[in-house]
Amino acid sequence: MVSKLKVIAVAAGTLITVQVSEAAVIYDNGPTNGTVDAWTINFGFAVADSLLLPGPSMLTGAEFTLWNRRGDATATVDWSIVENPTAGPILAFGTASVSQQFQFTNGLGYDVNLDSIALPNIVLGPGTYWFELQNAGVSNGDAAYWDMNGGPSQVWDSDLGYNPDPSDVAPGLRSASDSFQILGTPIPEPTSLLLLVSGLVGLARRRRGKGATQPR
Repeated sequence: MVSKLKVIAVAAGTLITVQVSEAAVIYDNGPTNGTVDAWTINFGFAVADSLLLPGPSMLTGAEFTLWNRRGDATATVDWSIVENPTAGPILAFGTASVSQQFQFTNGLGYDVNLDSIALPNIVLGPGTYWFELQNAGVSNGDAAYWDMNGGPSQVWDSDLGYNPDPSDVAPGLRSASDSFQILGTPIPEPTSLLLLVSGLVGLARRRRGKGATQPR
């Protein structure tokens, strides 16, 4: 998916319109694994993964992989974006309805599902943040588990703390972090927009000046 930027220059002044047609993946912690282990995100447990934003961004959604018992459906989940899972501050939070898409049943007998939620257009500057999930609501009252995939993110678990040794909790993975993507739109820097508009205005003036010297 590609974000499109449209800039319009008006002769009577300068009007800037930024139009983003589609959400893009602005942080990707890697694909579903679904075969090794997973973190519990209900029954009092919370899990957070770090995410890096290289520039100003608007966060509009998230996708993540959960394990469920056969036939279960995760209906809701509490999410938050924080600067630090243990010290805060909490930058945004809410309870989201979950859209679930079945992927496969793994060798341990769990359904592996791709889940997605909407985020309320959270605007953040460049930097490292943490995406946290907890209080998952499951149809049969069972546990929901966030798939470990060994991605580049750091991970925090409310029971084991920061970056637990993967050999203890997820043997065979380089880390115990989870499969997820953050969706959104990069926000163009104002300086870049002004330079682009200035160039368009200058081009329009040159064209008008050239047109005035043409014979009639």
